[in-house]
Amino acid sequence: MTEPITHSLVKMLRRVPSLESLNDEALLQIVGASANLFWSAGGLVFSKGDFGDALYLVLSGRVRIFDVDGDGSEQDVGYVDAGDYFGEQSLLANSRRTRSAQAAEDSELMVLPGDYVGPLLAANPELAAHFEATILARTTPD
Repeated sequence: MTEPITHSLVKMLRRVPSLESLNDEALLQIVGASANLFWSAGGLVFSKGDFGDALYLVLSGRVRIFDVDGDGSEQDVGYVDAGDYFGEQSLLANSRRTRSAQAAEDSELMVLPGDYVGPLLAANPELAAHFEATILARTTPD
C-alpha cells in the first residue's frame, strides 16, 4: 500500500469537496500545474470581458463576484470562500468572463491554467460531472 502524499497543498486539496474523487497523484499534478498567487483585499482577479483562461481555487480569504452595469454601477453576485473555486464557466465555454472577481479580503488563490483543466476533466469523469452540475446551479436563477 502506498503512503499518502504529504505535500501541504495536496493535503489541502483533499479537503475540497469537489476534488474528493481524485487520487493523490492527480492532486499532486494539479499542484504542479498551478501557481499560488496572493491578492490584497480590493485587488481585481479578473474583469468582465477578460478571456477565461484559468480556474481559481480559493486557498485562503474570500473573493467577491460582481457584475458591472452599463452605467458603471456594481451589483454583487456572490462570494467564494476558502475551499471553493470560480472561473469555470467561461473557461470551459472558451469564452469571455461574464462577471468580475475581486479579493474581498487578503486572499491566496491557486490558479490552474486552462490548458490543464480540459485534460484533467477528461481523465476524471466524476470531476467533470461535478463541474457541469456547478455551472448549471450557478446559471440557474433561484
